Amino acid sequence: MGSGMGYVWFIAWRYLRARRRAALSIAGGLALLGLTVGVWALTVALAFQSGMEAELRNKILAGTAHLNILRRGGGTFADPIGLTVRVRETPGVRSAVVTTYREALLVSGSRSAAGVLKAVDLTERSDALDVTRTLGPGSRLADLAPTQGVDGTTLDGIILGKRLAQEAQFRLGDVVEALTPQGRGELSPFGRLPAAYPFRVVGFFESGLYEYDAAWAYISLDAARHLTGDESPATVVQVMLDDANAYRTVAAALQARLGPDYVIEDWVSLNRTAFAALNLQRLAFAVVIGLVILVAALNVVTTLTLLVTEKRRDIAILLALGATPRAIRLIFLAQGLALGLLGVLCGGMLGAATTILCDRYELIRLDERIYSIASVPFRFSALDTAVVLGVALGLSLLAAVYPAWRAATLNPVEGLRHG
Repeated sequence: MGSGMGYVWFIAWRYLRARRRAALSIAGGLALLGLTVGVWALTVALAFQSGMEAELRNKILAGTAHLNILRRGGGTFADPIGLTVRVRETPGVRSAVVTTYREALLVSGSRSAAGVLKAVDLTERSDALDVTRTLGPGSRLADLAPTQGVDGTTLDGIILGKRLAQEAQFRLGDVVEALTPQGRGELSPFGRLPAAYPFRVVGFFESGLYEYDAAWAYISLDAARHLTGDESPATVVQVMLDDANAYRTVAAALQARLGPDYVIEDWVSLNRTAFAALNLQRLAFAVVIGLVILVAALNVVTTLTLLVTEKRRDIAILLALGATPRAIRLIFLAQGLALGLLGVLCGGMLGAATTILCDRYELIRLDERIYSIASVPFRFSALDTAVVLGVALGLSLLAAVYPAWRAATLNPVEGLRHG
């Protein structure tokens, strides 16, 4: 009997299918249910985390530059054209454009909203400007240049974030005054008054990130020059790279090329808090749900230990007929492996189905003002799922080691006496 090992799997399978005592059946059912639910929950949680991270990354890159270059200590650039030429000559740089930011209060009649004005250089190629990827239907960058309205006035255009326009009830064609404390307002007995500069709403943009869409607006660089009174208002060079993931290498090359008078910020550092929060959440999910899988694995120990106790007579007979202790160990290891396989396969399939359904039909809605996205995105990752299944299966197999060892060391005489 010890010469062949085919009977090991046959006996293991018969033991799994056999009718057992109530306590053993309950323990086995709980072990299987725990593994299934644990793998299911962890698969969905990791898909949620991967989806959130990918969605956040895509939305950030859709509306912001890969690198931002500023003067150390702040202030405008003395030679913005020469600076952008030097930046564009750096390997890995796809485009470099100048811009500036100004906080402003946007007022139209009794309606108002606080926002950030971002300048766009209309002389640059449209594919070099990040705003072109988020413009709404019918909105054009060319309309930021001064145009004549139906009332006969010639005004610079302004493109508002969709949420900002909705919350302040600004409509297409409205004349909006921008009040900026940094501008060249008139002097008064109470100090310098905020500068007021009129714009006409010519379009809207939507990046998908609430904090941008509810606070940002785009104007032309010439309009920023008139608004601030600076002949060269550019304070930032926005750099787009051939590969967004190469930001560290290109930033180091630019720093060496430009010298210590400039500060270079990358898109990951600017959003480090958001990505750190997601990574911490991923770890918390993995630990908490991993404990569920661990408890399920402990149920496997209970199930197989009870099975060893119930099958002492059978084990003694097998040993008396010539089965080796190694074969007995393999019988119970095979049962642990079978329980683990069944649990992780059921949990994995349920997790994949849940992930696909929740993502396709956007079943979980979110408050955009808090999370910047309208619904929870799920991204099924084969690698993450494989890791979860492997860990759960490994724990199931590890849980079977003690019962298998106990069965293999059973004394045949004692087993027959108490069987």
